[in-house]
Amino acid sequence: MSLQIATSDIRQTLKVFSWARAQHLLRCRGYPVSFAGAAALVAAETGIRGTRAAAALSGGFSSADTQARLAAWNGLSIKQKHGEPVLVADPDADFERGSGGGAVPVSIEEAQRRLERGIA
Repeated sequence: MSLQIATSDIRQTLKVFSWARAQHLLRCRGYPVSFAGAAALVAAETGIRGTRAAAALSGGFSSADTQARLAAWNGLSIKQKHGEPVLVADPDADFERGSGGGAVPVSIEEAQRRLERGIA
C-alpha cells in the first residue's frame, strides 16, 4: 500500500516537505538554516532555477516540471486520481528508507510539527 496525499493543489504539500528536507540537510551538513540557503540547496540538488526554487519554498507558483522535480527530491511522485494530482511515495526513491525497504517520507502533519519545533 502506498502513501497518498490527495489534494487539488499539491504546492503546499511540496513546500512543507521540501522546506523540512532542506532544513534537515543543511543542519546535517553543518550549514546555517536560512530560507536563502534552503532555496540554494533545492536549486543545486534538483536543477530548478534559484528563483523558482525560492518561489516553490514560499508556496508560490510552480510549473508542473518544478513540482515533479520537487516531488522526486522528496521521495514522491505525482500521479492522477479522479483527475486530481496526488503525491505518492516512490518506492524506488533513495530517501529515508523505512524498515520495510520502501520510501517513507514523513506525513504532512509530522513535517509541519518538525518545522514548528525546529527539528526538521
